[in-house]
Amino acid sequence: MGVRQVPAIACAVILSLAAPSTAAPPRSPVDIRVFQFKPAQLEVTPGTLVAWSNHDDITHTVTSGRPDARDGRFQQRLEGKGSTLSVDFNERGVYPYFCERHPSMRGEIRVN
Repeated sequence: MGVRQVPAIACAVILSLAAPSTAAPPRSPVDIRVFQFKPAQLEVTPGTLVAWSNHDDITHTVTSGRPDARDGRFQQRLEGKGSTLSVDFNERGVYPYFCERHPSMRGEIRVN
């Protein structure tokens, strides 16, 4: 049996008819448990949606920057157990964050 060759033009037509990818962006979870962000440091690729979930009974915040230098990129209250927050990280960089109510709670997102 011989190998069947498809003309280049047919390959181009087949490729042009392929539907674009509609895959959801990658997601990375961060849990808040016992006054800690877990994991405290997270490395993701551009376009990743990071989702924080509060597993404590009290309110926490996810505030970008450091306690002495907020940067205003994101800030959200998580009102007790079961509350969630998601942030898209599209640009490369290092994004520190903390809890306003508990400044010793700190985390960092690295987008590579």
